[in-house]
Amino acid sequence: CIRAGNEDMNPGWRIQFDYDPDLVEALKGQVPHTERKWNPEEKYWWVSDKYLNVLKQLFSNMEAFSAQGKLL
Repeated sequence: CIRAGNEDMNPGWRIQFDYDPDLVEALKGQVPHTERKWNPEEKYWWVSDKYLNVLKQLFSNMEAFSAQGKLL
């Protein structure tokens, strides 16, 4: 997980995790398609900063990553 903008320079997070169909469905169910994007070549999700709280709920280690991102 790293802090990263999308191609439109919107702030957000680039996240990668082992494939888990339930987790993917939870992400899709809680983050609108306009606020997330799958990159099939590099196999990561970009998720808008607006949904940081959702990411914290879905990923137990997101709190630590988000704190590091604020230090940069």
